[in-house]
Amino acid sequence: MTRHWLEIEVGDVAEPGDRDGKEIVVPGPARWYALRCRPQKEEAAERWLSQRGVFAFHPVTRRKVRVRGVLRQVCSRYLPGYVFARFPGDPLAYRVLGSPFLSDALRRADGQWGVLGVASLRALYGMRRVDEAAETARAKARKAARAARQLRPGGHALFTGGVFAGAPCQVVEVNSVTGAKVRLQLYGRETIVTASPDDLIGLSENAVDKA
Repeated sequence: MTRHWLEIEVGDVAEPGDRDGKEIVVPGPARWYALRCRPQKEEAAERWLSQRGVFAFHPVTRRKVRVRGVLRQVCSRYLPGYVFARFPGDPLAYRVLGSPFLSDALRRADGQWGVLGVASLRALYGMRRVDEAAETARAKARKAARAARQLRPGGHALFTGGVFAGAPCQVVEVNSVTGAKVRLQLYGRETIVTASPDDLIGLSENAVDKA
């Protein structure tokens, strides 16, 4: 897609012999830029840039949610409308913005494209790590709560993990925060231990009778 000559900006360079319109960079230092995308076109912009030798990404977080009984993975964008791209040279602005998926770049006060520092990119990755850690903690808490609901004081359970995996026990007390207290036979003696609800599964009376 060729832009009108009136849209060419100061600093744009056309290399001799480059007549096919495919090159979007000229020799220069590799730098990161924040590019603005058209609505919902982040992934398409990444592919377009990748096909031209430019690495790009847009930070997302992935969560599993249940929709109408079906577990689905949902992606949420941290910064909708932006793609962060590392150009292996100086970008030709009029060709980059000739993409059907890109509309502009984050600019400095003087109108030139702003170069992103390493600290900015680390902050973006840091946001993703913090979010993923929080989601992992939430998933663990939900799992512990589900496991705790399956356990009943006085009822029976089975260790599914930990050092006692496979051992039956009787539930004495249930606490999803501090852990469940259970009674089991250890080396021929009845012993009370504290276990994580994640490592236990409640047994029905029928299962106990069969055992």
